[in-house]
Amino acid sequence: MTLDCCTECARILDGTSDDKQAVRVEEAFPHCECEKHSVGKESPGPVGPEEIIYRMVVSPASIDWNAKKLIADSFKAATLNGFSVFRDMATDADINALAIDRLSRKTTAKPKTVQALIRFKVEHVRSLGAEGVEGRLFCVYDETVPRRDPTQPRVPTHVTVLQRLPPAKVDGRTKLMKDGTLKLYNLAEADLLNVEDFRDGLFAKLNERSLAGDFVLPEH
Repeated sequence: MTLDCCTECARILDGTSDDKQAVRVEEAFPHCECEKHSVGKESPGPVGPEEIIYRMVVSPASIDWNAKKLIADSFKAATLNGFSVFRDMATDADINALAIDRLSRKTTAKPKTVQALIRFKVEHVRSLGAEGVEGRLFCVYDETVPRRDPTQPRVPTHVTVLQRLPPAKVDGRTKLMKDGTLKLYNLAEADLLNVEDFRDGLFAKLNERSLAGDFVLPEH
């Protein structure tokens, strides 16, 4: 990969994406080409295949623990602006920063909690494929994103998962996209973690703080 290409990858995956991010990245750098280069500010480097990544499941999403069922709609982010996860190498401070941003709310909103964690092995995400799609379905980038308070530093261990989308005029495009998202959903259901079992209850403690009103945003 040339230096110019590396620079452009970092520019297009700069953490300020919108709902066209997956389309934009696939059109500019198809087949996960930007995975070869570190794109995130302050990132420790590209995401390796042996790494473990985690997704927070935050209310009002719901989980049926007996059936291990998640709300599938939350996975649409992978086809839009990115499925936000964090690396196993994340420090507790990194995780706290990401979680507090997710749990922050307006005064009139109900408290939010982290209901569960989804654990993925990167190589399993990258190995997902489907009939009718050339190559694999998902790319995993070390993209870091701005904090809710933009004066705070980005969390270096944040990662974005983007679905590779078929070209706009491909027959059955919508179904191909939904089928691809379902593959990630099914992989997620295979490894759901209870928050109490993660890092000595780190998320359970954050949930208690959230319910106590610690993360209410100041009114302007």
